[in-house]
Amino acid sequence: MGMAQYKEALLNEFEGRTDDWSFADFERKLKEVKGGGNYQDAKGIINEAHNSGRWPITVKRYLITNYKIFGNVSAEFTTTFNQVYSSMSDKEKAAWGIK
Repeated sequence: MGMAQYKEALLNEFEGRTDDWSFADFERKLKEVKGGGNYQDAKGIINEAHNSGRWPITVKRYLITNYKIFGNVSAEFTTTFNQVYSSMSDKEKAAWGIK
């Protein structure tokens, strides 16, 4: 069974964006398209997107902007974040302002 259409549409929209959006923008849009959607729903969507191997830009930007605000990621993101982080070059980490 595939991913729900609203999730794919949301991920496709953010994958194509070229502005400096953050995890908060993603969560606001999710709430808009799925009345009542929240950050817990966003976590599931980001993990699902990562596990599918699709939407790498969206997954990375969501996780990195979240990490920069809070200084860590929630337990639900540990594996996904570690995989994304370890795939980044030192130059890319520096560009994001993370170590």
